[in-house]
Amino acid sequence: MNLGGRPNLIESPEELEKLANEYMQWVKDNPVMKTITASFQGEISYLKVPHQRPMTQYGLAAHIGVGLSTLKDYGTRDGFSAIFKKVTSKMTSWNVDGASSGDLNGNIIARIEGLTDKQEISNSVTIGKDLNDFYADTKAES
Repeated sequence: MNLGGRPNLIESPEELEKLANEYMQWVKDNPVMKTITASFQGEISYLKVPHQRPMTQYGLAAHIGVGLSTLKDYGTRDGFSAIFKKVTSKMTSWNVDGASSGDLNGNIIARIEGLTDKQEISNSVTIGKDLNDFYADTKAES
């Protein structure tokens, strides 16, 4: 129910699920075509080979016709959040399976899915003396 402003592009959780299923089917039906070079008995040929296309929230948002922030907003609404989580889980599964089999680039999928190891590195140095004392000690040593 919309109480003002722009009308909702997605009227119900069922419509979100329908649109998401359409997107996921489109991804399966439209692999990325990569050109490879093949050579047989001195004859060089160029072949188009299908490669698995990743499923992304950006792609889903574009398919629906909304921005990513709007799609994520739907994912927080009552009734929509369960469908959104189900859809994103299916997309993550597709992407991880593709990366595991080598069809998709594992590093890129890990970043898209937020599966990268994050290390926070911090350095700190404490000087026990006043800086002027440090320079005085250095001059005395020379």
